[in-house]
Formats: sequence, structure tokens, C-alpha cells
Amino acid sequence: MIIHFFQIISIFLLVFLFILSSVGYGKFFRNIVFKDVSVLNIGETGLLGIFFLIIISYTSSFLFAHNSIHNIIVLLLGLFLFFLKKEKIELKHLNLLLFITIVSFSFFLISKNHDDFPYYHLPFALSLSENKISFGMGLLNYGYRHHSSLLFLNSLTFLPIIKYFLFNLPNYLILIFVNFILIDNLFKNYKKKNIIFLLSLIFFSVINIKFTRLSEYGTDIAGQIILLVIIINFIDILINDKKIDKVYYNIFLLLIAISFKVYFLIYFILAFLVLYYLKINPLKKEYFNFKAAIFYFLFLAFFVAHNFINTGCIIYPMDISCVGERYFWTLDINEVKRSNLWLESWAKAGASPNFRVENLSEYVKGINWVQNWFNNYFIGKVSDYLLIILLINFIVFFSFNKKVNLKKNFIIIQKILIITSVIALTIWFFKHPSLRYGGYLPITILITSLFMFFYSPINFKNNIRKITKIFIVLVIIVFNLKNIIRIDSEFNRNDQYQFNNFPYYTVINKEYENLKINDIDYMYVTEGYCWATPTPCSNTPRKIRVIKNYIFFER
Repeated sequence: MIIHFFQIISIFLLVFLFILSSVGYGKFFRNIVFKDVSVLNIGETGLLGIFFLIIISYTSSFLFAHNSIHNIIVLLLGLFLFFLKKEKIELKHLNLLLFITIVSFSFFLISKNHDDFPYYHLPFALSLSENKISFGMGLLNYGYRHHSSLLFLNSLTFLPIIKYFLFNLPNYLILIFVNFILIDNLFKNYKKKNIIFLLSLIFFSVINIKFTRLSEYGTDIAGQIILLVIIINFIDILINDKKIDKVYYNIFLLLIAISFKVYFLIYFILAFLVLYYLKINPLKKEYFNFKAAIFYFLFLAFFVAHNFINTGCIIYPMDISCVGERYFWTLDINEVKRSNLWLESWAKAGASPNFRVENLSEYVKGINWVQNWFNNYFIGKVSDYLLIILLINFIVFFSFNKKVNLKKNFIIIQKILIITSVIALTIWFFKHPSLRYGGYLPITILITSLFMFFYSPINFKNNIRKITKIFIVLVIIVFNLKNIIRIDSEFNRNDQYQFNNFPYYTVINKEYENLKINDIDYMYVTEGYCWATPTPCSNTPRKIRVIKNYIFFER
């Protein structure tokens, strides 16, 4: 028991050090890119630090393994940047950050990870921690083909002794920073009782009532909760006439989300709509931020480069963006098309690990799949989420109707929210109608924006600070009750994921075979999932070529 206590305290301290380090990088990057450094709070600065850490990870992986020495240097440099006295962080903001970390820490204690964690999240991030990049990794594992910068961020948390047991940390950091931003919005806007206050309250409730299981996050959820912040930021720009810096900041957040999952690209429509309504041309001299544009370009260049290095595609699985058999290490075009069909069938409830319809290509055409999807996915998953969103909106409506003022730019905001959510929902429904593949976000936006039509235009003069605090406390209680119940159930499981390694998650040891070239191990082969097998790992042996000290796997 005492050992567990000290392990938990050690993990908590490491988590908080990574939080401060991320904020440190955010402070440094903010001072480079923005003239008005006061434009961002500590949570927004933390997310900007995430952007900068992705660039660091993308860049250094070409030259070094993200081993413990590399990562200690990255961590300590961020802490140094945090404690630089160039710009002092308010103590109340630091206290709020610590408070959020404490009351959400149960979220980070898990035994079972996401289903894809042993399949490719863990082995790919571990490969980045043990090796610099290799070409053609997509030939080793279907999962390696799906680029996500979250896995690059995971690799930066590999440390001595604790090893890979912090590989979930980036998702947790994003949850903490997003919660800080939403709570800060609530207390800045409760006197104004405006739409920023209302949306922050609803989104805070949704995130901390629905997305309480770290094992559900994978590489899909973090981008969706960042986009909730982006939506509030764009609305804030519209109603408060914020400077162009906030638009540039939101584009940094959009790029983070896109690097997690490329299907978030559709939400760039928000930036275009806001700029259109503000009648701002960001390319004009008085608006153009050259430094931000340079970092956008660098980020996208690294994003495309890593996609291409793994698969031979600029954006996988868009076969039109792939070079096919042109190089010996790239994916065959027919293989890309087959994978794309499988993914679409999976999202449309036509395939699973233990089931598939007979003719996948016929199944995904038109609306052939809709009835099966409705029976086997909509009922029970989408319907449950709809009920949660409706319930949260009803509770907020009956608690705050006639207490908020939604007048300013309400029609413009409604148009932007509805147009964006309908377009996103349409693309989502016809291409990848699984909630984890971007479905939570447009459903939340659309239902919430429709609810806003029913709020009374009459705003009674009253102080809603107390009821806001009560609301926050109740959400925190629900969040922790769900996680305490979940932790208890993980101790009582009867399978391989029973919490036998508390407070660390389960990792299954696998037997494996070493493949050698010139008496040097170059690959490890095991049956099924690789888990934490030495890397590069696969269940299929591959030959390699070594060119200029880089490994290229052969098709």
C-alpha cells in the first residue's frame, strides 16, 4: 500500500512537471509568434506548447530516437522556459491548473487502454523512443499507416524506470488545458452572461460527463475537445471584436487537431466563415503574421513528410495522393484502396474483427448500409450520445434560461454553427459514420445551437456566480464517481486487464523472434499484437535495405 502511494505521488508530480514544461514551450512560442503576449491564458498557452512539442518531435525523429536522455532534455528545457521571469504567470492561474490536475487525476489511472493501444499506439510510439524514423513502416502494421502526431507526443514521455507508462499523458494534458480554458471562460463571462459563458458551461459538462474514460480517447477524442475550444474562440472573436492574433491562434489549434486525425480538416470552414463575416483579409499587410505563416508551413511540411515516409501517401488512405509501387518501400495502390474500403465498411457497421458483410464494395455504395448501421450502431451508441447531449442542454436550459444574454451577433453565430455542423455531419455520415471518427463534435454543436433558439431574450439582473460554482462542482463529482467506479471494476476484472500492476496499465509480455542483418537485430516478429515488444515490431517478417543509415522496409 505504501509503495502504491509513493508511485501515485511520483506519477502525479511527473504529470504536473510535464504540464509546466508544455506551458513553458507555449510561453516561448507565443513570444515568438504574437506581438500581444497577453492574448492567451495559461491553458491556451499550454495548447500552443503542444503545437511546438509536435514540431520538436517531428523534427528530432529524423535524427534521434526519443529515448530517455532526449526526453529529459526536452522536459527540463520546457521547465526552464516556464520559470523564466520574462513574463510572470499569475498565482491564481497556477493554483487553478493544480486544482484541475488534482480533481481529474483519477482519469489517468487505468488498467485497460484503448483497443488500438497494443495494436499500434504503443508499438509505434515505442519505436520512436527506440529508433529514429524508418521508411515504409506502413508495411509492418495496418495501424502504422494512420498518422497521428499524438503518437509522436507519446514518445516524448518515455523516461527511465517509468518507461512507456506515461504514453497516455498527451491526451490527459489536453483535457487539463481545455478544462482550464472553459473554467476561465466561465468566471470571466459570468457577469456578462453571454454566449461564451453558456457554451463554455455546456462544453465543460459534455467533456467531463461523457469523455471520462482515458481508454476511449485513443487518437480521436482529443482533437474533438480541442475543436470545442476553437468554436468558442471564434465566437469570442465575433462578439468581442478580438484582434487577428486570436484567428492565427485558432489556426494553430486546427493544425493540432488535423495532425491527430486528418478528417478534422473540414473545420477550417470556421476560419473562412469568421474572416468573411469580419470582412478581414488575413493576407493584407496590416493583418498578415509572417512568423505564424512560417510555422504553419513547417508544421504541414513535417506532417506530409511523415505520412509519406510511412506509406508513400501524402494523406493516407486517399489513394489519389499515393505514389503506389513507384518505390520499393511504398504501399501498393490496390492495397491502399482495399484498406480504404475496409475502413469505410468498418465505420458503416459492415465489418468488425469477427464479422464482415459478403460484398464490402456493394455494401458501402449509396445508402445500402444505412439500415444495418441504424440497427447495429445508431441504436445503442449514437442514440445514447444524443440522449446525453439533450439531457445536458435541458439541464443547462432550465438552470440558466432568463439568466443569460445571447443577443450580440446571435444570428451570425447561429448561421456559422449550423452551417459548419451540417456540412461536417453530412460528410461524417456518408464517409465515416462512427462517433469516434469525428461524430461527437458536429452532433454536439448542432443540438446546442438549436437549443439556443429557445433561450428567453429577457435577461433578469442576477448574480449567477454561485450557481455556476455549484454546476462545476457537480460535474467534477460525476467525473470522479464514474472513474472511481471504473477503477474498482478494473480491480475486479477476471481477464488479462485486471488491475494487477496498479497504478500502471496492463502490458502483455510477448514472445518474439529477432531478425538480423550483419549480426545486428533490425526487426522483431511476434504473433498478434506487438504490445511492448522491442521495435520495429510486426507479425509479418520484412526484408530491409539500409540507405544512408536509414532503414527502408521492402514491400
